[in-house]
Amino acid sequence: MNKEEIERATAIHKKSIIIDGLEVAHQRRFSDLEYFDKAIKAGVTAANFTVFPTCATPLQALKSLKNWLELFEKHGDRVVLATTGRDIEKAKREGKFAVIMGSQNADILGDDLDLLLVYKKLGIRIIQLSYYRQNLLGEGCGERTDGGLSNFGLEVVEEMNRLGLLIDVSHCRDQVTLDAIKYSQAPVIASHANPRALVNIIRNKTDEQIRALAEKGGVIGLNAWSPVAEVREDARPTVDDLITMGDYIVKIVGVDHLGIGLDLTPFSIQKQFEEWAQNYPNLRPKGGWLERNIFTNEEGMDDPAELIEITKGLVAYGYSDEDIEKILGLNFLRVFKEVWGA
Repeated sequence: MNKEEIERATAIHKKSIIIDGLEVAHQRRFSDLEYFDKAIKAGVTAANFTVFPTCATPLQALKSLKNWLELFEKHGDRVVLATTGRDIEKAKREGKFAVIMGSQNADILGDDLDLLLVYKKLGIRIIQLSYYRQNLLGEGCGERTDGGLSNFGLEVVEEMNRLGLLIDVSHCRDQVTLDAIKYSQAPVIASHANPRALVNIIRNKTDEQIRALAEKGGVIGLNAWSPVAEVREDARPTVDDLITMGDYIVKIVGVDHLGIGLDLTPFSIQKQFEEWAQNYPNLRPKGGWLERNIFTNEEGMDDPAELIEITKGLVAYGYSDEDIEKILGLNFLRVFKEVWGA
């Protein structure tokens, strides 16, 4: 990039509302607020945080929420809870970081539909219907079967629509994804997923799913987690690969349905990913870089401070200022406002 392009990217980044569609937060330690300070300095406005262990029971989920609610009380000068789109806009104006509390698994419900209202009252705004394994709603992407949403799953979709909770299908198996989009009366998101046409792994979304999501007004957030972003086989992905996947999505559904959901995991250790690869061999990357390198995000995307590289990449690809602002956060913000209401 030349000097003029870098200056333009910096200006766009500074003024934009930047929303990360997914951060795996429950495994982080926030006692020193290091992540939030970094994110604010990097211009990140808000993120959807996985505030529960991914297979948490209802009791485990409620215990996890206590720590987050205490965080907002103690450090409201820097970190705020976002339950409406206006909360995110206010955080941008005030230079604060807005946390969207979410779950990557509906195990937090058990078999009790009434818990959805409880979670909403406590500040949860996004729930992914299934994770890797099957739950009472339907299959996750690690299952060999693909039967779609159960009757209970359909009830959950209906109740989430009624309550104004946003449905996430990032990890859902194919038919569960399509069922959720079909039966939801509101937009659905894939907060952190990539096009399967470019990275052929079951965790990613097919063109059919991406089109259905877009037709319902939803957004798909580009995922920087290397196992689902290996555009070039046996090579650790780069930010340019991420932009390439985004450009593919824009070409099939338009710029209004693309966001970012980086799924950054700087806390991870090699042992965790060895266990993951053993449990889900069908989701394992084809190359051998995972065994050689503990860094599991795209090269140049290991920290919130590096998010500006995405803005630079979008400038280099020829996107307009308006379209870059949409991708960085306004597309997700539009869906949040529509689903959550005022």
